[in-house]
Amino acid sequence: MHLRSLSLITAVALLAGCNTMQNHIENIDGRWQQTNNSADSKPATLDIQQGHLAAFAGCNRMMGAASVENNQLVVKQLAASMMMCEPQAMEREQAFSTFLASRPTISLKDNQLTLTQGDTRYQFSAQPAFAEGVTKFIYVAAERKPCMGVAPQSCLQIREDSNATWQNYYGTIEGFEPEPGISYRLRIKEFEVTNPPADGSSKRWVLDMIVESAVVDAQ
Repeated sequence: MHLRSLSLITAVALLAGCNTMQNHIENIDGRWQQTNNSADSKPATLDIQQGHLAAFAGCNRMMGAASVENNQLVVKQLAASMMMCEPQAMEREQAFSTFLASRPTISLKDNQLTLTQGDTRYQFSAQPAFAEGVTKFIYVAAERKPCMGVAPQSCLQIREDSNATWQNYYGTIEGFEPEPGISYRLRIKEFEVTNPPADGSSKRWVLDMIVESAVVDAQ
């Protein structure tokens, strides 16, 4: 009886050890987009590559060093650009920055990443690798203009040729938050959207680099 009980205990311990090994996470490199954001806020994004993290929550771009330790995301030396945004966007950014610095626990399953700290949880889905996108260069005007999509809104004015007519752009450029009165030339990555919503675009634009910017005097 004693030997049988010992064997059962050993078997259970081995199974627990296997589960622990299976659940051990060492690497979450890739591009991730939040899926549980509120309807009135932009999804947060993470780009983690070889120990470097870039994050965006609707205002400034954040950068820092990142590693995985004991199934926790460890972010150090997190810094951000200093652009002023709407108060709500800055509050979301501050909350996300504080969350990233809190060593959240990592859960990874079927290309779905979950970061948890206490009662706070951010859920992300894997995005295509940056290299897979099509590189484009676009110009963005200094001011938005009223436009009509599903509902009245304010559209970015864009063009790919500096001599072309400005066109309404109804979507957003991920990672880009223009300042009024400043014109831009951007390098972006364009991705195909699988099964886009009826009122959504089949293309997704992500900021790669701000090539140039200039202050435009009001007329």
